[in-house]
Amino acid sequence: MKALIRQPALHFILIGLFLFFYQGYREENALREMEALDSDTVQRLQDDFIRQTGRLPTPEHMELLIRQELDSRMLYAEALRRNFHRDDQVVLQRLLRDADFLGLEGNDEEKIRAAIELGVHESDEVIRRRMIQRMEKHAQTSTDAPTDNELKKLYEEEQARWLVPARYTFQQVFFSADRDGFPEQRAERHLTELRGEADVTEAGDPFLHGRQFAARSLQDMTYMFGAAFSDAMDAAGPPLGEWFGPVPSAYGAHLVRVEDVQPARQRSFDEVKPKLVAIWREQEQRIQLQNYLAELRKRYVVVEGRDS
Repeated sequence: MKALIRQPALHFILIGLFLFFYQGYREENALREMEALDSDTVQRLQDDFIRQTGRLPTPEHMELLIRQELDSRMLYAEALRRNFHRDDQVVLQRLLRDADFLGLEGNDEEKIRAAIELGVHESDEVIRRRMIQRMEKHAQTSTDAPTDNELKKLYEEEQARWLVPARYTFQQVFFSADRDGFPEQRAERHLTELRGEADVTEAGDPFLHGRQFAARSLQDMTYMFGAAFSDAMDAAGPPLGEWFGPVPSAYGAHLVRVEDVQPARQRSFDEVKPKLVAIWREQEQRIQLQNYLAELRKRYVVVEGRDS
């Protein structure tokens, strides 16, 4: 054994292994540079925010948007460093398509290699998004199944989510504000007739959504009739089987007869347990991704670009 330890060849092998692993450790933990966002990118982020929300972003919003963009670029850079673009079938197919568009020649492997050498993958937004998705999945390690106590805690925290709203089945007769006369007055004149079992089909004006409505929530009514209608229905506590009104809407006035009401109810824990498991896993994956990003940020330093 001592003789083996004294062998120079063994020493060279051990030193080589040490240098190999040490170099890998240094490369894995070395700081990597990433350019700060240029003014055009920052302006694009602001414009996107305005287009989506209809308002100017606050400084806090802009800081968050910039941080998210830098995180995406960091994930993309890390995916390239790990060569994820060289073994991903979606990326490879995209590179082949780009190679054909550029007129690159050769077999599929040669086209892909040429496209990568030209940096095509760095300017293709589809490839960029795919690489970011790969890194997000890489960051999300598998988790144990949640316990019932964890799910019950989540169930209690999300009570409003499991509320099934009351639903109404009803008929309505519409009196348009676009016709001569006040719609409320016209509705009141017809109310007595309808209570006397007059032919409903002959009363009122045509309405886009029809006369009969089954199992509609107050939110559904707001969408179809406007908030004034759903507010009036909610406040009235409408009697079953009787015509009442006028009920105002965004279009005029209505006479309404409620035929059935399904009261609001809370879904039970057992009923929503599969959904709770999905929510719990999503939360865990989000936490894992944020933790991974926090560690990754320690390895990247943002440097001022040429535009700064």
